[in-house]
Amino acid sequence: MTRGRGPRRFREQRWLVDEALRVRDVEFDQPRLGYHLGAVGDELAPAETAALRAGINKLADFVPVVRSFAERRARRAEDAERRGHPDSAAVHHFAAAQMWSLACWPVWEDDGLARELDERKNAAYLAWARRAAHRVERVDVPFGDAALPGWLHLPRGAEGPLPTVLAIGGMDAPREMLVARTGSPWLARGVAVLALDGPGQGEAAIRGVHVTPTAWAEAGDAVMGWIRGRHDLDATRVVASGTSFGSFWMSQLASGQPDLLGCSVALPCFEPGAHTIFEEAPPTFKARHMWMAGLYDDEDAFDAMAARYDLRPHAETMPVPWQIVGGAADDLSPSSWVHEMTRRCTSPTSVTLYAGARHSMTEASSVAFGPGWRALQVEWLHDRLRGRTPTTENLLVLPSGEVTLAG
Repeated sequence: MTRGRGPRRFREQRWLVDEALRVRDVEFDQPRLGYHLGAVGDELAPAETAALRAGINKLADFVPVVRSFAERRARRAEDAERRGHPDSAAVHHFAAAQMWSLACWPVWEDDGLARELDERKNAAYLAWARRAAHRVERVDVPFGDAALPGWLHLPRGAEGPLPTVLAIGGMDAPREMLVARTGSPWLARGVAVLALDGPGQGEAAIRGVHVTPTAWAEAGDAVMGWIRGRHDLDATRVVASGTSFGSFWMSQLASGQPDLLGCSVALPCFEPGAHTIFEEAPPTFKARHMWMAGLYDDEDAFDAMAARYDLRPHAETMPVPWQIVGGAADDLSPSSWVHEMTRRCTSPTSVTLYAGARHSMTEASSVAFGPGWRALQVEWLHDRLRGRTPTTENLLVLPSGEVTLAG
């Protein structure tokens, strides 16, 4: 890598990142393999997950190793098609798309490589979409002089206009991983899913649509206007969902969209200025976010931008019911900020925190024995679509899995 680019901590502590990859594995900072390969859901994905963990021992290994797995899946898809098994080919195309998307994660300094990987991801995903069990449509939401790329998933056999969930991930969660290949709880409920790469995310960032302190609030009108222009979507029945740093962005968006029926966010990143995730967590988080902002070469400018990240004014004007689900021991954003935001909010709020759980929500017994946090989001938002009246609640999932009122 060129000296002087990216965060200072990343340049100076690169050896620690490599050591964490060697000692811990590729998921030392985020369970990224689970996010991507969990969506595949075939018999090869678990073995691929183990092989990726074993094969990536330093950051320089990441792209070539993941790329080799994507190419292997692409060859399997081609072979299945030659043998007359298009359904088998579709599974491999979907897996290849997840691998190409995964390979993009640490590509912060080579725009040409990022574009190549993204194009191959799109091609594989479209190949899967042609054989998917439900309708999948590539969409582009006009946004200023550019567009926000998305995948619109429509339930099989459902007739519109359909209720819709607007879904986004976080810094490392592009739109392709938001709807699993099979078993989507939203599609099973007859709800369409608009899976979006917003400002700074995935393909949007590769296209030059970067994140700013206000970009997501500005994107709200564009996205809701696009939904209103679709005859097959019901603009009066729309809910929103965001995860990790997407919790911040989707809450920003929802604060300016009173027509939403509800906003549910998980793994919240609510700390004003985002000091913990950018200055105390592994430096990979700040490196990626600087790239997302188009400021990879100017850390001072990025720090000035991040200082303007503040959800408090948006919490005070939140016009829709707001659900927040996360870990009580979040290591990327102190959970105390969750309560500060809901204290300022005048709309109904539902908070569920899991005792002992960190940001990734993968290691605590409260997560293992308690209600599924994704299921909580789906059920709460589905209740909003069905017109059920929300109530304000503050819940804690104990290590035993028991859900109790928080003190």
